[in-house]
Amino acid sequence: MEELKYLNPTELLEKIYDTLCSEYEDEAHYDKDQDKQDIEVTKKRLTKKVFNEFVVEDEYFLTMDSKTFKERYHLFEKDFFKLITECSKNGVPYEKFIEIIDNLLACAHYRLNAFEQLTEEITRIQAEKEQEQTDTEEEIEEEIEEEA
Repeated sequence: MEELKYLNPTELLEKIYDTLCSEYEDEAHYDKDQDKQDIEVTKKRLTKKVFNEFVVEDEYFLTMDSKTFKERYHLFEKDFFKLITECSKNGVPYEKFIEIIDNLLACAHYRLNAFEQLTEEITRIQAEKEQEQTDTEEEIEEEIEEEA
């Protein structure tokens, strides 16, 4: 298994994912509409539970501060749900599933880093401009003092 960079999988995540996969497998064995509706509800709940069980930097998505979640992962929320659904529906092995999720988390991480770099660069440029302005003002003051 590939070394994960961002996702810290829990034992419960694996169990929930396996249960979700089995719901997709079992679905074919039910004919009654009520049974099919119950399975759909179960699949939706388990998908949400898988999502909530993701742990990044020792924080669960479920308990993560909403501001932090919105800043880092909200943009990718639909993608997470699509990956969970498609992986479980098609029986993707758990080890591969967590690698795929880790790759999406990497995208979110690199996006955040890019914005942090932008903020740092803007701060640096502003500091340089302020220093240039201060230097120019000091030069003007020195010239005025020399003329006086």
